[in-house]
Amino acid sequence: MVDDPLERLAALAGIEAGWIDFFGERRVVSDETKRAFLTAMGFDVASERAIAASFAEFETRSWRHRLPPVLVVSEEDGPPTVTVAVPVRKENQLHEWAVLEENGALHTGQWRPRDLPLVGRRDVDGEAVGQYRFLLPGVPLPGIHRLRVSDEEMAAMTLIVAPSRAHLPSAIERGQRLWGYATQLYALRSERNWGVGDFSDLADLAGRTASQGGAAVGFNPLHALFASRPERFSPYSPSSRTFLNIAFIDVEAVPDVRESAEAKRLLVSTGFQTRLAAARAAELVDYPAVAALKRPMLAACWQSFRKRHLAGDPDDRGADFRRFQQAGGRNLRLFATFEALQAEFLARDPTLGYWRAWPPTYHDPDGPGVRAFAETHGERIEFHIYLQWVADTQLRAAKAECDRVGMPIGLYRDLAVGIADDGAEAWANQSLLCLGVSVGAPPDPLNLSGQDWGLVPFNPLALRDAAYLPFLDVLEANMRHAGAMRLDHAMSLQRLYWVPQGAKADQGAYVRYPVDDLFRLTVLASRRQRCLIIGEDLGTVPEGFRERMVEKSILGYRLLVFEKDQGKARPAEVYPSQALVGFGTHDLPSLAGWWKGIDVEARRKLTLYPDPAMGDAEMLARAEDRRLLVEVLADAGLLEPTFPVDPEIEPDRLRKLAIAVHVFLARTPAKLLMVQFEDLLGMTSQMNLPGTVDQHPNWRLRYPLDIAAMLAEPDLTEIAAMLSRERDARADNPAQVSTAGGESESKE
Repeated sequence: MVDDPLERLAALAGIEAGWIDFFGERRVVSDETKRAFLTAMGFDVASERAIAASFAEFETRSWRHRLPPVLVVSEEDGPPTVTVAVPVRKENQLHEWAVLEENGALHTGQWRPRDLPLVGRRDVDGEAVGQYRFLLPGVPLPGIHRLRVSDEEMAAMTLIVAPSRAHLPSAIERGQRLWGYATQLYALRSERNWGVGDFSDLADLAGRTASQGGAAVGFNPLHALFASRPERFSPYSPSSRTFLNIAFIDVEAVPDVRESAEAKRLLVSTGFQTRLAAARAAELVDYPAVAALKRPMLAACWQSFRKRHLAGDPDDRGADFRRFQQAGGRNLRLFATFEALQAEFLARDPTLGYWRAWPPTYHDPDGPGVRAFAETHGERIEFHIYLQWVADTQLRAAKAECDRVGMPIGLYRDLAVGIADDGAEAWANQSLLCLGVSVGAPPDPLNLSGQDWGLVPFNPLALRDAAYLPFLDVLEANMRHAGAMRLDHAMSLQRLYWVPQGAKADQGAYVRYPVDDLFRLTVLASRRQRCLIIGEDLGTVPEGFRERMVEKSILGYRLLVFEKDQGKARPAEVYPSQALVGFGTHDLPSLAGWWKGIDVEARRKLTLYPDPAMGDAEMLARAEDRRLLVEVLADAGLLEPTFPVDPEIEPDRLRKLAIAVHVFLARTPAKLLMVQFEDLLGMTSQMNLPGTVDQHPNWRLRYPLDIAAMLAEPDLTEIAAMLSRERDARADNPAQVSTAGGESESKE
């Protein structure tokens, strides 16, 4: 038994005492780190006496409340058992219970505590309290329900019932193995977009993908960033994960453009057209320039919309807007209020971007200062609701295009692991977050000091007290209009590496999350939204985590660049079936860049290696990886064994390599294959270079061709045809495969 009060409290709160680093060394978590984490979780640890009091209060919490805040169960486990705390003096008293299901069904009954199994008894504040197990007579349908227990007092809790496994598209259930394109929405070019890919481009890409046999289009997170700070454009450091990035609105597709005289005047003006042409021609996305084009146009659209569709009795469009506004509830209202407040304070002083720098009266989103601001700035707040409505409408139209062309999956969205601490979601949910810490990663060979991503995590204790509903809201918001969703850093369902504010990243620790509950909630959201879940399980994966994913029908992530076993590349047939496969990701080099070692050279140039010798070692390792890749492709009959492995590679040889790599991936049993345009087109660019901020054009690179030209490229269309034949043939008859040239051959 642990005697140290601080260590006991930390263990009870889920802070792990140590961890094994990449080099096999055990790192012991310091007391300073434990104190910082406990403080962020809401515990008083200012003194030994305070620590003892915090421990006593936390340990007896379940005895002080009649019911827990939430119980999450799986329907396959049978009738739920609820632990009820009742003063012993009431054990003979008749209690009534009621379960109100989400669908309106009501179930009621009665019991006396003395007739229930006794868990235990404890003296709490001078009174004997017993905990009793109450078994419901049946299993409610999957959903979010309310359980009430009452005698002369009433207590209530949230009861969540999850299905046994996540949603799988019917095509996958039938045994089909699907493929799709993975892209970065901002990188898409078209003749009509305004310098950044938009929702209309997404719909266009979906239709063209389906015509080539693709089942899905995957893209970077659509999370709301910072409308008043367009220079903040990382999709993985959002202001809110519940709402959408308005930079992706196709302004000319908004009906109000045609109705607004001001919008039409702006659009045809010489100065506007000059700036628009420059944004379209730019090699990199210029987010501030794009915002300067879109924002005044959308403001003009809003003014026209208010006058034409909201004045008096709202017409059909106005009524649709009001329904969206009402459905968004508190979350949407506070998000829009934050947007208006941040714009207000930045206009006064460019240093007032962070909400903690605002006057204290505006720190509390439900406080009188914010309410007063909302009353006097209602139109400005509604403007931001209008922007979200327009964005949602256009995303819904892209989803409708996927349905129209019969895509088995359609849109494949991405949910980032955290949020920026100075954004709307952090401001609106301060009690649910640990604002004194950030999410990161422990040291590894490329980051010997660890990583601090600057993202604020959910407080696992506060999240449970809130019945996990904020977590469920985030999940369902990112499954909206989607057929699949990628869960970035899926291990966050079980634990996250936190870093104390102001400390070095290697002074962090892992904090446990309620893994059983979070898995069940993810499954519930998946089934409610009919959305496939892909868990990004790369890196350090806790023991048993992947097995849990398989059990819950959540696809894992397998990348060719990492798949090795005993010093050899894994053959296609040993890849897991319940997985997404691909060559790489946005955080990794393209196929051509990987082969040439361009990523290693970039890190060398930017002195990202703590020791220059590490760059030399990685370049040698890359040479060996090229040899292993050729070996496994040759064994599969997709390349000749004499294929040169030197880093310089001419276009014809690169094309042959790209075909072989993707046919190899298509032959795996994996349910889904995602293909990156960079890999098919021989691009050497890397969309994001981890460890950099502005030294590399992260999240700004654009494709060299527009969508139509890109998907008409002969190499791309040839590989797409091969993928469709290969995956279709393997679904019906695993013995039927095709050579890199596309002809069928039978293999034993």
